[in-house]
Amino acid sequence: MLTLVRDIRTEEAVLGALYLNGAFICHTLENASKTIPCGMYGVQNSKSPKFKRELPLLHNAQVPSSRGIRIHVGNTAASSSGCILVGMSREVHLLGGSMLKESKNAETMVTMICRNEKNLVIVDAFTNK
Repeated sequence: MLTLVRDIRTEEAVLGALYLNGAFICHTLENASKTIPCGMYGVQNSKSPKFKRELPLLHNAQVPSSRGIRIHVGNTAASSSGCILVGMSREVHLLGGSMLKESKNAETMVTMICRNEKNLVIVDAFTNK
């Protein structure tokens, strides 16, 4: 099972880590003003109309697939309109400017994993609130 553990919240970003069966996969970053609720989500890869490539799509009873919550490349909170960005490394700046690096590599890996993994759990474990 995939688990996203959000561990740092700044004014502009929520940062976390994505795990597969307890093993670290990559870092995550979300726009702090547009995070999706914690909980269990179904994951289904499909072609994104916006990005024109196969990407994981998240959905559950509260967040329908039509909302278009994707896991995709991006470096800063400004790159997310409510989606989950992924990267192989991160820089955390509590006063702003946190970012992900090597995002394309992380997206490729997560997309491949999500061809087989069908569920994602999102939890908050903030070290600073």
